[in-house]
Amino acid sequence: MQEIKSNEISVIVQGRVEMPATRKCLQSIRKYLPDAEIVLSTWENSDLTHIKGLYNILVLNKDPGAVIFDDKENKQNNLNRILVSSQNGIKAATRKYVLRLRSDLILKNKNVLKLADNFKVRNPEKSLFKHRIFAYDIFSIKYDIKKRIKQRMLFHISDWCYLGLKEDLEEFFNVPLVKEPDFSRYFELQSKPADDIHTTRLWKMSPEQYFTSVNAVKVFKDLKFNNYLDVTEDNIIISEEFIINNFRVFSQKEWGISTLKEEYKTIKMSVHSPFIYYSKVEQLKDYKKYCDNTAEILELDFLQKLYDTKYYESLRKHFLQLIYCKPTKKITELISTTSYLFKFIFSAIKECGWKKK
Repeated sequence: MQEIKSNEISVIVQGRVEMPATRKCLQSIRKYLPDAEIVLSTWENSDLTHIKGLYNILVLNKDPGAVIFDDKENKQNNLNRILVSSQNGIKAATRKYVLRLRSDLILKNKNVLKLADNFKVRNPEKSLFKHRIFAYDIFSIKYDIKKRIKQRMLFHISDWCYLGLKEDLEEFFNVPLVKEPDFSRYFELQSKPADDIHTTRLWKMSPEQYFTSVNAVKVFKDLKFNNYLDVTEDNIIISEEFIINNFRVFSQKEWGISTLKEEYKTIKMSVHSPFIYYSKVEQLKDYKKYCDNTAEILELDFLQKLYDTKYYESLRKHFLQLIYCKPTKKITELISTTSYLFKFIFSAIKECGWKKK
């Protein structure tokens, strides 16, 4: 996908109207994409008093509701809400390209117009869309981690925002609503492995996994992905192959888009190992594996060895947290960073066989 102009794009702002977040979202779009068509796709009976004049097209949807999938944390599954508001918002769009984003995200610049897919090769037999759809890196993951335990997560491409051809995003959201409460209370009736790191989650799978896996079935007809714990060798391959042929994932900085939600403001995917989420390195690795085996990834072996070295990942994490953390936490992070630096140095010396004879 080539660099696009703001008059070629429809921006679908999807979700409930919540002040001041939705107003800031709409204002940021108008500031950085002045010629874009703005479609607000929200719910009937929403209070639009404070945002009149900030959008071009209004779509009022009947709220399909949400079901709690985690009783302990009282979390709702908004999958059907995301689907209905996205489908109808995209349908109302009139431009060639569509940027679909949540109503609590804001543009910080016009980077979104400059995003480009430098992966030139795709397998046509594994490609559903005309061009790859661009996605956000937060929650575009291969592994989830809880209490230092890693768990494989398939088909997990972030649903925060997407950019692509209108026809491609129409196809992406051309999937059925899920049956509730069966979907969100799935593991209330089904047995669950004891080693699942998310012991209180009841849903069949996350919205991210549902949207991606149901689209994958359109290409991989034999795919059977029954729930988020259905991790088999075949499913791992299909997940990786479908994603690399149909999506490109970019960082918050590359998008120039950030969240207004306090609970997500501190999330930085870059503090994690590049091998657990859809980082540039991980995408390059899959691109070489499934699309173009001639692609050169000079830094891959070096990075893999670096992350395999004891303490490196902890050192990197605390160093980045030292950069991004609040002033009140600087001293704590400085101490942790220094501690892990010495541990890493001694570990590296030991692994390289430089111990004193």
